[in-house]
Amino acid sequence: MKFSENRTIAFIVLAVCVLVSIFGLGGMGLSRERNRVLTVYDRGTDASLSTRHSMDAYLDSAAENAQLMVSEAQLHMDASQVIDNVENLAETVAKSDDTNERYEAYDSLKTAVEKLYNAVSGKVSGSGFTNFKVAYDDFIQDCNMIKYDDYGKLAASYNDLISGFPGGIVAGITGQGTLNTFGG
Repeated sequence: MKFSENRTIAFIVLAVCVLVSIFGLGGMGLSRERNRVLTVYDRGTDASLSTRHSMDAYLDSAAENAQLMVSEAQLHMDASQVIDNVENLAETVAKSDDTNERYEAYDSLKTAVEKLYNAVSGKVSGSGFTNFKVAYDDFIQDCNMIKYDDYGKLAASYNDLISGFPGGIVAGITGQGTLNTFGG
């Protein structure tokens, strides 16, 4: 019996080769792509800039500015749930190592900061409002940097890659879920 004459064996060999290439090599390709996107999250895309120009650093800066807003608000307002909420969310954004947890806290922090801004702006005016307003403006600038950072585009591209065939199957088998885009 010759191998070339047995179609069943040839079909099995072909099927094994296809499965190995899709799931084996495809899984490694998805893993490399995911690691590349997460490296951009940590280090940014422009090697000429410091690591302070990465998604991780922008989130840290947003948390710092939210904390400054809390400090300023405490000077002009009695303790309130809005202040406590911003403080807790900012702490989670700054200290969490889990990207998903940071994303959820950051997403909530944007709304909480707006509520805090409205509460403080209604009670304080003039020079007492200046430091608070500067921290708020810096927070908004950080949010814009986060929104337009290259990481968001790369994460969205990766998510598109694993949403189709065979990427979705390979991602499911290898446990590689979607990445948060942080509004990008």
